[in-house]
Order: sequence, then structure tokens, then C-alpha cells
Amino acid sequence: MTSLRDRRLPGLPPTGSWQDLKDHMREAGDVCFADVQHDGEGVVEFLRREDMEYALRCLDRTEFRSHQGETAYIRVYEERGATSYCRSRSRSRGRKPMDCCSH
Repeated sequence: MTSLRDRRLPGLPPTGSWQDLKDHMREAGDVCFADVQHDGEGVVEFLRREDMEYALRCLDRTEFRSHQGETAYIRVYEERGATSYCRSRSRSRGRKPMDCCSH
């Protein structure tokens, strides 16, 4: 299991939920956990390292949209030294893209 922290300074939109974050990051592959902290910082865990690497390459500086329509450009970086296990609220059904798409 790999862990990925997703952050935009000063943070995700106030109306951003863990479901919104999971939906956004699903473009990279199978998300097994997503959470949004009160300070607007999000944490995402992927089932496969390749999915996390895709997110690092292709979803950094992308536009995140909450379910209420608020947007923010997010930063994606790997949380070093994090031990991770799948704490799934719901299973992802994301598909695995081969290359980055242009943003």
C-alpha cells in the first residue's frame, strides 16, 4: 500500500469532501482511502504504487472541484515515511490511464 498526500496552499475549498477528493484522484487509479482535514488538506491512499506515481506526475496543479462547485488548484506530493494500510470507506472503481493527459 502506498500513501499520497494531496495539498493546495492554503487548502482545498471549504466545501470539498473526502468523496470529492476520491473522485478527483480516481483518474490516477484505485483509491482505497481519502480524507479531508478541517484545515483543507487532503490525504489519499492508492492500492498500487503506479497509481500514486501517475497522480504525482499528472494530477499536480490540477483543478479540484467540490460537489458545491467551488474550485482550487491542488498540489500533490508523496508523504515520506508514511506507513499505510487500506482504510476504505468504499471501493474505487477507477480505471488506470496509460499516460498523462494534458491539463
